[in-house]
Amino acid sequence: MSFDEFDENLGEEEPMKSKTPAAKTPAGGKKLTLYFMSTIGPGEKKEKLTVNDSNRVRDIKQTLGNLYGLDPNDFHLSSGGVTMDENSDLREYDVNDGDDILLIPASTAG
Repeated sequence: MSFDEFDENLGEEEPMKSKTPAAKTPAGGKKLTLYFMSTIGPGEKKEKLTVNDSNRVRDIKQTLGNLYGLDPNDFHLSSGGVTMDENSDLREYDVNDGDDILLIPASTAG
């Protein structure tokens, strides 16, 4: 096959389809880069995550539980001294890009 023959057939091929699923981004939310600091266990651990403010707190806890190797039922998230409700969206709290969010043990959360 010469290059001329190859070029002639190029336009006749079907377009390639991706097997990667489309990203599921909650509608209407904005992305925030937040720093999650775990006070659970020896030493403080801090992770930077980009999250959508329309995500539920429980979904963020699930991700953080996987990241830190913790059961999401064993900790709460706290911002500005306020313990976040698992059934609330992140946007319900006064959280801004670059803020720190604490992971606090469930036994000490109020």
